[in-house]
Amino acid sequence: GINAEYMGIGHTFTNFATRNLLLYFGYNSWKSIETPSMRDDAHWLTFWLLFSVVQFLEFFLDFFLYNLPFYYEAKLGLLVYLGLFKGATVVYNSFGKQTFELAEQQATNLASKANENPQFAKLKEQINASLAGLKKK
Repeated sequence: GINAEYMGIGHTFTNFATRNLLLYFGYNSWKSIETPSMRDDAHWLTFWLLFSVVQFLEFFLDFFLYNLPFYYEAKLGLLVYLGLFKGATVVYNSFGKQTFELAEQQATNLASKANENPQFAKLKEQINASLAGLKKK
């Protein structure tokens, strides 16, 4: 089996490395805003978009992922690839863009169906009335 002490040290190291990488990526994002080129802006915006998806998925898959051996090392490797090797652009262009467009289309369809529902319309009116009451205070 895998030595529990090694896993603890591995987690501590990868956690430390991940936090430092995120700090470095944040610094690079700031620097890219200050350059006239939009190319680096697009890379870092794409990186943060994909990073937010990873964080969102982790929230729901928490128990399963954190019990996988070498999960933290794999996540660290993914962040290195996405941020340092322009992997964010590759991943987004390969399947991310189509996935986001499909999700947007489904969300739009769901919103249209919800707006047609009389119960939703009533709930929406109640929320708007409550918000109007809060604005008056």
